Amino acid sequence: MGIIRSIFLIIIVSVLIILMLPIQLLINLTNLKIKYKIPKLFLKIVSYIIGLKIRSINLRNKNKNKYGVLYVSNHVSWMDILCLGSLLDAQFIAKKEVAEMGLFGFLAKLNHTFFIDNTNQRKSFSYNEIIQAKLVKKQNLILFPEGTTSDGNSVRSFKSSFFESTNLPKYYPEKENDFIDVCPISLCYKDKNNLPMGIFYRRYVAWQGDYPLLRLMKIFLLSGPVSIDIIIHKSVDLSNFKNRKELSNYCQNTIQNTITKELMI
Repeated sequence: MGIIRSIFLIIIVSVLIILMLPIQLLINLTNLKIKYKIPKLFLKIVSYIIGLKIRSINLRNKNKNKYGVLYVSNHVSWMDILCLGSLLDAQFIAKKEVAEMGLFGFLAKLNHTFFIDNTNQRKSFSYNEIIQAKLVKKQNLILFPEGTTSDGNSVRSFKSSFFESTNLPKYYPEKENDFIDVCPISLCYKDKNNLPMGIFYRRYVAWQGDYPLLRLMKIFLLSGPVSIDIIIHKSVDLSNFKNRKELSNYCQNTIQNTITKELMI
């Protein structure tokens, strides 16, 4: 039964890609804001079809400034992209390896993903400049500051260098009182087949190490639906902290504490 379900889902998603791809390609030739809506709709439909049960809890205060928002989230699985992409009007920041992942890389490019080489410290400054320019132009961005995936039970250390882009006064003297809103997001994978995963079984959802993506997707498709809670926390900015490291630690601790509470670890 699981194999039949998997084949059916693959066919449906393939048809969906074929139908929506030409539309997105045409819209990308324009500067219309709708070009960000099509990928969001696509990810929302795919999430529903494959059995992702998403519950969003929005605690975020309204964006109080005129710039984009930097959403920062823990990173657990390939499903994070579906979940966040279907909820937020935002562009992903991803490591450059994603761009080379065949169809997935092509779809990421089509979704206007910004790719970075997080192993090259020399490029971090130029990346921050580009990220900051996007935020100043009111482009919302989604970042995974861990730089890799975790097991879903805990959060790895955040790379504080990613938060440098939120410091507008440092690079724009005329914006001495302006800072970019940073919004932490907790991804909590809770149930599988309507049963609590627990610490041990949550690792079967997580994408860790060099485990083949296609094999992970196969396991998911064969094993039934997954429930995930997405908690969007209140926004903060650098003006509330002494430096970017404190801001980074705050976001990491907020996300970790919420995961621990939600999953009762």
